[in-house]
Amino acid sequence: MLDNERLYVDLLFRASKKYANWDPEVVVEVGDWGRITKGRPGLAFWRRKRGTFLKEGNIYKDGKAEKYGIPPPQEHGGDASEGETWISSQNAHQIDVSVTGVGQTPVLAQCSVKSAFKFSSGRGAVLVMQKDTIFTLDPPGSLRQLLEDESMRGLVVVSEVHRCSSYARLLTAGANESVAIGLSVSSPISTAASADAEVKWIRNTNTGNFKSRINKSGERQYYPLFRLVSIKEEDVSTGLRGELDIPPLPDAMPPWMTENDASDSQADA
Repeated sequence: MLDNERLYVDLLFRASKKYANWDPEVVVEVGDWGRITKGRPGLAFWRRKRGTFLKEGNIYKDGKAEKYGIPPPQEHGGDASEGETWISSQNAHQIDVSVTGVGQTPVLAQCSVKSAFKFSSGRGAVLVMQKDTIFTLDPPGSLRQLLEDESMRGLVVVSEVHRCSSYARLLTAGANESVAIGLSVSSPISTAASADAEVKWIRNTNTGNFKSRINKSGERQYYPLFRLVSIKEEDVSTGLRGELDIPPLPDAMPPWMTENDASDSQADA
């Protein structure tokens, strides 16, 4: 059985082919490189969890990008001043917030930013990012020559990162649940100053694993989602690299997942 962190990563990877950051306050940048921990048998608390990205360096800070002519990352959506991105596990169906029993949480009905989901089977996961921007390495295939280097065998590189000013993540406690999440904004009676407004993410249930953060200044200081790429051993051995076109790199999968798992989940989406 997967623990909460691994289950959350698993559910959102199957939906997006990206790694969900269990602790979005931990900085992840395009060009970070390292390995995905495989874990060890046993229950010792100090052993690293299986499937966690462990950063060992950054190609733009240690000279690797310059050596292999890798272009700098590009930002997409940096001028956006509002907007939300919702990502849910594949067993989620979006429903109207009114059918989730908002009477028990009436403030949800007043939220201008809100959404609700019904999970058809098993536990489910939802991530919402506010004012997110995406940093990408284009084309990601430009990392191929670097990853073919003997010193980078078995390692992965971050090729895409979502950054946002606010987020909420939820892993449901059980199966067949209906959940609603909203962003509540309330101003103190004594002042109309927006800087004093109380802003928080709320939900219609107290069960499950829920976490949220808000940067009131609007700075994008959270990193809830990122893409890892790697190279397969057979690609290295056969020298798979076009002279004119740079072939894409495969996504690095969680160590408990097989290629058939990922293909089946995409086919069922």
